[in-house]
Amino acid sequence: MRFLVLLSLVLFSFSAQAQKFSLPKAVAEAAYEKAECDNELDEKNKDLEFAGDLGAGLKLIELSCWSAAYNFGSIFFAADPKDLSKARLLQFRIPDEKNRLVQTFQLSNPSYDEKKKVLESFHKGRGVGDCGTSGNWRWNGKEFALVRFWSKNDCDGEPFFDDLTPLGKYLVYPPKKK
Repeated sequence: MRFLVLLSLVLFSFSAQAQKFSLPKAVAEAAYEKAECDNELDEKNKDLEFAGDLGAGLKLIELSCWSAAYNFGSIFFAADPKDLSKARLLQFRIPDEKNRLVQTFQLSNPSYDEKKKVLESFHKGRGVGDCGTSGNWRWNGKEFALVRFWSKNDCDGEPFFDDLTPLGKYLVYPPKKK
């Protein structure tokens, strides 16, 4: 009997963790408009799962924003799972052409490392991935702060990544010391 009770608790716990949800329509619509997303919202806001834990009772929510041939973009929210109506659309700082930090809401091909609380992004300039941008942002309890950003504009057939790590010579943030 104890085994059945324990098994029931484990199965209930597992099913509660994998519970699907949708963001409230007003929250999702406002974010889609602000982030200038192209995807069909109703299709992308179904059966969401939490992308990871941010700590202090907050969860990370990823919502598909756009898709293309070899890239896709997402927007992210920090949310208390008990009240998704207060989900906060997250912003990210990225360097522009003059290495000034500007705001964006979208990240390309993102992945989240829950243990390190780091979001990574890689935008391929073309399918072979020999140019583009890549960045790392770390959660500081309030927002994702930019840690590093690489950019390679020259699509020259040379790899942008060496063992899945952007090559150091393309580091644009933090700026190199003079």
